[in-house]
Amino acid sequence: MLYTIDVNKIKHSRNILAEIGVTPEGIELMADKLLHLNIKIKNIRLPAANILKQEMLSLGADAAVAKGVVVGKDELSDLILAGSLNQFNKLEKKLQRQSWFGLEEIRERIKLIVQSHQTEQKVFLQIRDNMFYSDKCYIMGILNITPDSFSDGNVFFEHNKAVEHCLKMIDDGVDIIDIGGESSRPKSDPIGSKEEMRRILPIIDAIRSKTNIPISVDTYRKETAIAALDAGADMINDISALRFDEFLADSLIERKNIPIVLMHMKGEPKTMQDNPFYEDVIDEIMCFFEERIHYCEQIGIAKERLILDPGIGFGKRLEDNLNIIHNLSAFKSLGCPVLLGASRKAFINQIYQSSPKERLMGTLASTALAIQKGVNFLRVHDVKENREFLQVLSAIEGQV
Repeated sequence: MLYTIDVNKIKHSRNILAEIGVTPEGIELMADKLLHLNIKIKNIRLPAANILKQEMLSLGADAAVAKGVVVGKDELSDLILAGSLNQFNKLEKKLQRQSWFGLEEIRERIKLIVQSHQTEQKVFLQIRDNMFYSDKCYIMGILNITPDSFSDGNVFFEHNKAVEHCLKMIDDGVDIIDIGGESSRPKSDPIGSKEEMRRILPIIDAIRSKTNIPISVDTYRKETAIAALDAGADMINDISALRFDEFLADSLIERKNIPIVLMHMKGEPKTMQDNPFYEDVIDEIMCFFEERIHYCEQIGIAKERLILDPGIGFGKRLEDNLNIIHNLSAFKSLGCPVLLGASRKAFINQIYQSSPKERLMGTLASTALAIQKGVNFLRVHDVKENREFLQVLSAIEGQV
C-alpha cells in the first residue's frame, strides 16, 4: 500500500516563482523542486525498504523506517519517503532498473503520483458540454426524493418542490445534481427498484426538459440505473461500489461515457453503524478501492470513468471520519478523482451538538480541508454557502 500523506500544490510553486520574476523556462525547471511530497508505503519488505532509503538519500531526499529495518531485524516495515516532486521523479527513473522485492509496483505508483501533481489543468471528465478539470473542486448538490433521509426527508418528496429545489441549486452555482430515491441513513430499509424509479424518473424528466445540468443518480440497482440513464441522467453514484447488484456493472460496461462513483461502506445501511471497527481505516479503504478499481478494469470498465468516495458516516466511527478527512490526499494517490460527502453528517453532532440543519459550519470546515487535500467533488446540501466558501478560498489560494 502506497499513498501521499500531504502535499502542497504545484500551481503555488509556479506562482511563487513568477512573483520574483523567474522566466517561464525557469519556472518549468524549478517548480517541481519547490513542491514537497510525503509518501507512505505500508508493509514493505526489508530489502526494498533499505534500497529506497539509500536511493532517496543519494538524491538529497530522505526516508524514515522502523528501527528494526536499520538493524536487519524486521521483515516488514512501513516507510515514509520525503522529498521534492523533482526528487521523486528521479527516484522513479532510477527504479526502472530495479524490479525485485516489489519495487516495480512501487515505481509504478510513484510514477502515477508524480504525473498527477505535474499536471495542472487536465480534463478528467466531460458531461454534455461541461468540462471538469483535475486541479479544481466541483459542487454536487443533493436532491433526495425520499420521505426519510436523515437531513431533508420528505422536504422535496413532492414533485414540484423537488424540481423547484433543483432549479434553485442551479441558480446557486451547482455543477452536478445528485438525485436519490432511497435513503441510505443508518438503520434504513431498502424500498425496491419499482418505488425507487417511481420517485426519481419523473424528476429527471422534468429537470432534463428545463436544463442541461449534469445529473447523477444515487442508486445501486441495475433497473433504476438503466432507466435513469435512458431518461437523461449522466452518471451513477453507487454506495455499494458495484457490489450489491451483480448485474449493474455488466450493464455499465458498454456505456463508456458514464462516470461511476464507487463508495466505501462497511456492511450495509441497515447494519453499518453496529459497532464498526478498523485497525487502520485509511489502509482498509485504500485496499478496498484498489480491489474495486482492479475489478472494474478486469470486466472492461476503464479506470478513467471511476470516482472514489471514502464514505463518511457509512460504517465509520467519529475517529474514522476525522481520520479520513485529514488523509483525503491518500485516495488521490490511486489516480482517480475523489468525492467527499460530509455535508450535515452525524459526526459533526459528535463534535458539537446540532441538528442536521445546524451543521453548516461543520460542513464548511470539512469543505476547507477537502479542498486543501485536492478533492474534486463536494456532495452537499447547502450549495450556495459551499459555492461562496469555495470561491473565497480559491481567490485566496490564487494569491499564494
